[in-house]
Amino acid sequence: MDLSMTAGVETATATGFADRSPDGGGTDTRDAVDYVDVDDRLVSTGPHGRASDSGLHHRTAATILLSEDGSQVLLYRRPLASRFYPGHHDVLVGGAPRAGETYRQAAGRRLAEQLRVRPALHEVLRLRAATPAGPCHLTVHLADLHGPLRPDPLRIPHHEVVPLVGLLTEPPEPFVPTGLVVLRRLFG
Repeated sequence: MDLSMTAGVETATATGFADRSPDGGGTDTRDAVDYVDVDDRLVSTGPHGRASDSGLHHRTAATILLSEDGSQVLLYRRPLASRFYPGHHDVLVGGAPRAGETYRQAAGRRLAEQLRVRPALHEVLRLRAATPAGPCHLTVHLADLHGPLRPDPLRIPHHEVVPLVGLLTEPPEPFVPTGLVVLRRLFG
């Protein structure tokens, strides 16, 4: 798979990621996150989910896992207890970086937490997105899908590897909107 795609910035309309909290019901608010301005410059830090209260953006790091030849992609279903997009399908595995954490560090940590894997990451896209939690800067990485996945069942209750072409032409419903935006931007 060619992971040398050019990063760019565009605007999407919604996002959702495998939740981080142990109960699958939402992100853990005990960890501070960075609040940033419209240009992704650090303004302050605070609890997760509160950046928009101050008119600021939050950050999200996500990864799409592809087979080595790029023909298949990991598809998962979000927990029914998720705060955002419960029971929806998605391809973006990730979440909010902790305060001071880079997008790459957060993407790697989230893969380890949610799927118990640590693949090499390649940043391919940056988006500004309007999310249910408020405006966000999303950075998308690609990684090779190899070796056994051992998903945390509270965060990823169902997963499968599916043909990328089929997912682009007939995505299952319901699907997290930004996951489709990213797939079509990168592979459509």
